[in-house]
Amino acid sequence: MISDKELEELAREKEDKFRKLLREGDPDLLVQIVHLLARMSEEDPLLVEKYASSLMELLDHEDDGVRSGAVAALATLGDSMPHILKPGVKKFQKLLRDRNLNIRRNAAYALALISEEEPALVEDAVRELVQTLKTGEDIVRANAACSLALFARGNPKTVVPYAEEFIRCLEDENEVVKTNAIYILGHIGKEDVELVREIVPKLIEYLRDDPILKENAAYALALIGIKEPGLINDAVPLLLELLRDAREEVRATSACALGATCNPEALKSLQELISDSSLVNIYHPEGRVFVATTVSEMAKQAKEKAKHKR
Repeated sequence: MISDKELEELAREKEDKFRKLLREGDPDLLVQIVHLLARMSEEDPLLVEKYASSLMELLDHEDDGVRSGAVAALATLGDSMPHILKPGVKKFQKLLRDRNLNIRRNAAYALALISEEEPALVEDAVRELVQTLKTGEDIVRANAACSLALFARGNPKTVVPYAEEFIRCLEDENEVVKTNAIYILGHIGKEDVELVREIVPKLIEYLRDDPILKENAAYALALIGIKEPGLINDAVPLLLELLRDAREEVRATSACALGATCNPEALKSLQELISDSSLVNIYHPEGRVFVATTVSEMAKQAKEKAKHKR
């Protein structure tokens, strides 16, 4: 049994031999190798870049573990080198139908990374996922909704043409579909507020719902408020209440939404969160990535934005 350390040395010093293992290794060895490359994609992406084409070939492997590790390694590599993923668009799209949930998720993530700079390349994948929302088992529909949320985060323009579909999903009995539709509609609203104007009252009502719906509704309202602050004024009373919510993410997203309004009451209330050091992992409305931060930091940023809008 070859160790990870030995494999890493081969990858660094004996490229031809390592490539041969990627071509001819048995499934157990290949699973070990692709998981090693997934880890190294974060630590040394330039090294793993050399083996990107070999990883692409393994996306067609019959073994679930090999496919899963290969797509995970490529998705991780794509965080720093999205251009590496473009040759695999068709393969990633095929993997959206894979029987393995982790494979489907990582394939969607890879396609979402591609969409940031080349949205035209993923149009077929987005269309297929939207179609999946309408039919199939609940778990498959839920996964499609989560995948579409990744596209909305990567490049909202990819989901804008399907605004009506996501509005219909607000009535869906599948809570995962509904929750992700709220998130997606926020991104659509930041692109074109007219497409979501009619559902703002519904989003405000979700601020009274369960914690996950509250969090996503507040986040969606924050995005819409960036585009048109006055449109979310009716949400202010509920958002002010949510600044004292037990869930850190709800407090943080509510602070974001209040910061997007021009309501002077928001400034005074956001001050209450300045000393809240609770950690959250959240996607900033004007950012492009999830980052670890604190409720306090979110409140400070929101307060500063609100101050400048006055």
